[in-house]
Amino acid sequence: MQLNLSELIALQAQLDERIMTLHQEVRHNTRIKRVLALIVEINELANETRCFKYWSLKGPSHNDVLLEEFSDTMHFVISLGIDLGLDTMIFHSKEDDVNLTQLFIDWINASTALVDHFDFEHFNQVGVLMATMAKALNFDEKACIETYYAKNKTNHIRQSEAY
Repeated sequence: MQLNLSELIALQAQLDERIMTLHQEVRHNTRIKRVLALIVEINELANETRCFKYWSLKGPSHNDVLLEEFSDTMHFVISLGIDLGLDTMIFHSKEDDVNLTQLFIDWINASTALVDHFDFEHFNQVGVLMATMAKALNFDEKACIETYYAKNKTNHIRQSEAY
């Protein structure tokens, strides 16, 4: 699966700029917070999939909930890619047969590595794992992009309402 986020970069840059201005922040001072936010959002998605909850018979949340949580991760991945000066972000998923729990751990570990290794190679690994997660959850590129647009709009509204 390909996940082309290039068309979303300008939108994310606008949202980032609005947030930075509103909260009197400087972009480079927020990077570590955005890495942590990405990790938190990955964990929120894992929680909604319930893939690790071997003790529970309850299934995963509805697909729309999973997509919204996934789009939250997209916001932070794109934001971090902007820090690297990227004007295109195209990620290709890895293998077909993945263990969802292991994939979450790998994605979290790769994201955590950005704290000490903020470069294209490590960032790309995060993006590949994101695309792999989208494929593992049976999301197509169109649904991911559409959900991002909707959540971006919600995030702008939240900033207007002092979220």
